[in-house]
Amino acid sequence: MKCRCCSREKELRYGFCFDCADAESIIVEGVDMWDNKIEKQEGMSMALSKLQHILKIYGIGRRLKWVNNQL
Repeated sequence: MKCRCCSREKELRYGFCFDCADAESIIVEGVDMWDNKIEKQEGMSMALSKLQHILKIYGIGRRLKWVNNQL
């Protein structure tokens, strides 16, 4: 089945994949699903630090770096 949030075919719990559940935890509580605190990165707001961590979960930051290197 597909995740109700990201529509990816992943293992689900209550209709959501673990990546989306992890992202929700980071947004709401500032910790990942394993209660690891998301630290504020130097030069970034806390919101941007959370966003950066979430992008890493989905592999987006790595893809953007690769795309930028190809340009």
